[in-house]
Amino acid sequence: MKIRSERIRYLVAQALLAALALCAVPPACANAQAGDVRVIANVETRDVYVGESFLLQISVDGSDSAEIPDLSALDGFAVEYLGGSNNSSQSISIINGKVERTVQRGFVFTWRLTPQRTGRLAIPAIPVKVEGASLTTGEISISVKQPEESEDFKLRVSLSRETCYVGEPVVLNVTWYLRRDVQAFEFTAPLLASDAFSFEVPEVAIDPNGQYYRIPIAGREVIARKDRGILDGETYATLAFSIAAIPERPGTFVIPEFVVAAESGTGASSRRDFLRDFFNDDFTGRWRGSLRKHVVPSNRLSLTVRDLPAEGRPPGFDGHVGRYRIEAGAEPTSVNVGDPITLRVTLSGPDYLGRVDLPQLGAQAALARDFRIPEDRADGVVDGRKKVFTQTIRALREDIVEIPPIELVYFDTKLEQYATARSEPIPIEVRPTRIVTAGDAEGIEPVSAGAPLEPWKAGIAYNYEGPSVVERQDLGLGSLVSDVRVLLLLVAPPVGFLAVLAGTAVSRWRGADPGARRAKGALGQLRGRLAVLRRSGESDEKFCAAVLEFFGRYLGDRLALEGSALTPGEIERLISARGAGPELVEEIGGLLRSCEFGAYGGSGAMEDRERLIERAFETARRLEKVL
Repeated sequence: MKIRSERIRYLVAQALLAALALCAVPPACANAQAGDVRVIANVETRDVYVGESFLLQISVDGSDSAEIPDLSALDGFAVEYLGGSNNSSQSISIINGKVERTVQRGFVFTWRLTPQRTGRLAIPAIPVKVEGASLTTGEISISVKQPEESEDFKLRVSLSRETCYVGEPVVLNVTWYLRRDVQAFEFTAPLLASDAFSFEVPEVAIDPNGQYYRIPIAGREVIARKDRGILDGETYATLAFSIAAIPERPGTFVIPEFVVAAESGTGASSRRDFLRDFFNDDFTGRWRGSLRKHVVPSNRLSLTVRDLPAEGRPPGFDGHVGRYRIEAGAEPTSVNVGDPITLRVTLSGPDYLGRVDLPQLGAQAALARDFRIPEDRADGVVDGRKKVFTQTIRALREDIVEIPPIELVYFDTKLEQYATARSEPIPIEVRPTRIVTAGDAEGIEPVSAGAPLEPWKAGIAYNYEGPSVVERQDLGLGSLVSDVRVLLLLVAPPVGFLAVLAGTAVSRWRGADPGARRAKGALGQLRGRLAVLRRSGESDEKFCAAVLEFFGRYLGDRLALEGSALTPGEIERLISARGAGPELVEEIGGLLRSCEFGAYGGSGAMEDRERLIERAFETARRLEKVL
């Protein structure tokens, strides 16, 4: 699949837009100059559709110190500044021994413009301040047409609800229906530029048998699944993704059309072959003929957002909006005072749980009275329509018999009132902390002292009976050594004691700091696992998944945590707290995302195998110097 990366478009545009000045799209030159300095405006195209983005560049020739022009008031366009780059160059020539140096100074500013209505829209003369002088570009006229869906391409969007409250997440589902292969495509979403909402990309449960693609849209990246669907009685291949919108203020909002622009062949082909190959192959390669551009709009939607009532708002309300259920579990439930207890709290109910936080456990009086609670709150893991949080708590006294209900204050959008959800109490047994004696430490069990000898009456022989008491008993070293049983009785106790003592010392040494031993051998373990993986014949997806798993194990050993259970965001936060600089944190995050991309992005999504292994090991070596 060919996805037009924003970065690729940006770099290619810088090289091509200068050529456009000499071709079909003439530049809008400066109408004022200062010395040898001039400014020129160029556009990627002058014929576009509503919702179809294009690039605008302003080139400054003769100076590299211009101020960023202000395009915020540009009428009829959504404007996104993509940055600027120095376009200066120099050359040296030697002719008959004479050295001549030629210096060309320049700077290029780039924006992405998205037209929002049809007709002829004007990009007016834009003032540019260069070295204290004010220059202006020429005016550019843009012809904007209304996009239309075709028989082969349709785009549909839907909302999880049409009415919601401020702070209540609404899931926007986008589905593209296709009956032709495409060579390239790009989504545009004017809604994502609105300041009335904040947006997040929901986590996607990856099906190993499915095919997924990472798609850039409005500076974000969504994961879309390739599937099949029926629209208006016709069968299509589909590409679908979701975006969560969280309203920031009340009002009635029209959801602008999403737009997808794609290039497709004009020749004929078998529809049955396309549907079959679409799910087994990539998007491209089945249609013959010249390429034709298709710009397809979605349907329009409306969303009504209501404000939360101030009356009756309880003091414990922490912004949870929707209909919530809360469950809690704990393990172990039989502990000593001060032993760690893993408390697992599960929240469910709203359409989107990505931004949902765990209630502040320290603010719950009954729980804080009986248990020690860490100040930091767990991030939680989304599992389908539930979000699971784990927190370690410790009992403070031996008279505690239960973990009290965990309470969550929320606004019930169905009942339109504030409510409190409570989990069931969890019975537990708390034993007093027992003082450890020397006998406990040595593993010695208490034994009975036995019955004392009877008091002396007629000599020591009084305590013994039988004929042996009157027999001659010569006792000496020779007699002891000659009896093997006696010799064993003499030698066995000290030998056994020494063996027990040595075993205890080794055991204590091994158990003194198991985390330190894990950390010390983490890098070597990673090297060995990567070496085995290098020789394996795994598929690209499994290869990337293995690198991700092995690096997660390394981090788990190095940080004394369960690395495979950590998300990339949690890992970046942990290593940053351990002293890793922003560059190293970004490098580790990029490695993890590259591995995820290769594991779930479909065929051709991963980078070179050898480079990925070297990148993982070198990143770990750099981290070793910090931790």
